[in-house]
Amino acid sequence: MSKLSPSLKALINAPFARPGPVAAPAGMAEVYRAIARDAAQRRLGARPWVAVSVRLMLASSSRAGPAAATFTLNAPDALPVLFDVAAAQAGASATQTAELMREVGLKCISFNGIPRTINCLNAFRASLPRDVAAALSTTASRVPTPQGLEATGARGRQLWDSIYAPFEAKLAAKLARAHPDLP
Repeated sequence: MSKLSPSLKALINAPFARPGPVAAPAGMAEVYRAIARDAAQRRLGARPWVAVSVRLMLASSSRAGPAAATFTLNAPDALPVLFDVAAAQAGASATQTAELMREVGLKCISFNGIPRTINCLNAFRASLPRDVAAALSTTASRVPTPQGLEATGARGRQLWDSIYAPFEAKLAAKLARAHPDLP
């Protein structure tokens, strides 16, 4: 595994680095519209650019991409801006757009942490039009079954190995030493 560079460590520990949410940068709607236009020119649908945008906004405070970006940047007030731009695009209903953004936000939990993700998801839901919020699914989609546990474990291990290769076994052993339920 690589270590963080000294400049990145300094940036993380800088006095101006704030753990709380950041305000949506001015002009975010235009940034999202530009990303949408670029995606359309490249013949990409809304799903790819919306997903990347949600992740970036959750991660940092720079003007990164749309939905995933928005969750990762910890800028929950940029999520309604992204939703408005994405929902105005043809091809998906407002509810489908909100469901996609919510799903991407949930999948950012390992990058952003549980509290930040929950706060962003709650802020996003509170910002939605009432009819859209009422139409969101309330059925859990990740309910393990005895029949699916082995396949789920195999997929998880395959993903782990692909991310952490060539150190996947060494890192799993280190996690196991910390706590037996971690690997």
